Amino acid sequence: MSGSPSSIVRQMRLSRQLTMAGFADLAGVPVSTISRIESGKIEPTVAMLARIAQAAGFQYESVVTEMGSDQPYADILERLGCSDVAERARLFARLPSVALTAPVASRLGLRRVAIPGNLTTAVEMLQNQGHSPIVSSIEAVVGSVDPIRSFVPLVYVNDPDQASGFEAAGGHPFQTMLLLPTTDNVRRWERNEHEVSMVCQEWGWLDAMASPGRQGDIARDDFQMKWKQHGG
Repeated sequence: MSGSPSSIVRQMRLSRQLTMAGFADLAGVPVSTISRIESGKIEPTVAMLARIAQAAGFQYESVVTEMGSDQPYADILERLGCSDVAERARLFARLPSVALTAPVASRLGLRRVAIPGNLTTAVEMLQNQGHSPIVSSIEAVVGSVDPIRSFVPLVYVNDPDQASGFEAAGGHPFQTMLLLPTTDNVRRWERNEHEVSMVCQEWGWLDAMASPGRQGDIARDDFQMKWKQHGG
């Protein structure tokens, strides 16, 4: 992204499909600040522009580029863990917006492969190869890898390029699995469910909503439905 500060801020917001209010909430600034920046009424400092960019999952140097990092996830989960009941509810409702700041397709090291049979088989293959798989997405939300519940299941491994026995993904989305490098953030939010390592439920929601295609759309709809059922 390039252009004037007002154009850059608007491009960042629209690329994340956020309203001014949602974007301001993520960045921790008043809605009026975003509005005045976008309208050219105020000129943000480089520090403020960098801060707004980072909150939206970008990095600002001379231009704005994708961060390619899961740090926005770690930041919101850290805040959730330290919040009281009222604040936790507000932060939990923000998860769909946070998911937009770290699209799975933009993460560094992503590899798309075909699922050999089913996800349970794929996880066992990765375990036997010593790749320490950590399951995410809808599977992590429900705490199970059988049967497949995701359109495109996501698994973190030590090094996606070193996973053997997996063919390149074809055109059928139900036969595709996404592999991402395991980060320190992922390890911190790891849990064990029935001898399978998974991320925590909130991280699973974030990855599901940040995944491409129908996976993200259906995950967001499902999240909103469950949130309303719990009084959100």
